[in-house]
Amino acid sequence: MKKTILNGTIFALIAGFSMWLYTNDNAAKPGPLSSAHEFIADCETCHIPWQGVTDEMCLQCHYFDNVAALKPHLRFHEAEKHCLGCHIEHRGYAADISKVDHTLFHPELSCTQCHFDAHDSKFGDDCRACHGISTWKIEGFRHPSRDKRNCHRCHEAPASHYEPVFWEQILKKHQIALERAEDVPLEECWRCHTTYKWGHMMMEHDL
Repeated sequence: MKKTILNGTIFALIAGFSMWLYTNDNAAKPGPLSSAHEFIADCETCHIPWQGVTDEMCLQCHYFDNVAALKPHLRFHEAEKHCLGCHIEHRGYAADISKVDHTLFHPELSCTQCHFDAHDSKFGDDCRACHGISTWKIEGFRHPSRDKRNCHRCHEAPASHYEPVFWEQILKKHQIALERAEDVPLEECWRCHTTYKWGHMMMEHDL
């Protein structure tokens, strides 16, 4: 008897809430659309009643049949699934509805297919050997000691360091005697830079 009453109460609550939701349209609106989707007036363009948005609904407007036409960093869209894993709507007109979830990508997808290689291939293509996918920051990274004196293995001299006039000014300012400015070894970064901060010079200058 008690179970029957409980089931009846639950059913009545659900029916009452459904009726209220049906008559109170504003209660079913989660928030304004982004500028990209503001033209959509009918909720059912994207939403299936009582189910929500599905990949199939997204693909009514967004399709990726011609892979060759996609930009390199968008090629993974050819899978045509997991749309909601990265895209979330109803956050406001100026909201960015894209938040990449890297865990959805194929493990063999190279990071450099989407990301610029800041290391210029010095460390190979396996970015994940050092970087994670939840954060790009390398936790616990410790810069090698200045005593190692092999900065050039990771750091490349900027364009200015290849100009003779640059070194002529440096040598003149610090009264360093060399036959030619070209004799300054670019690999010996430690002569001017510290490992504490790359912009922190060993000497003061007004260049």
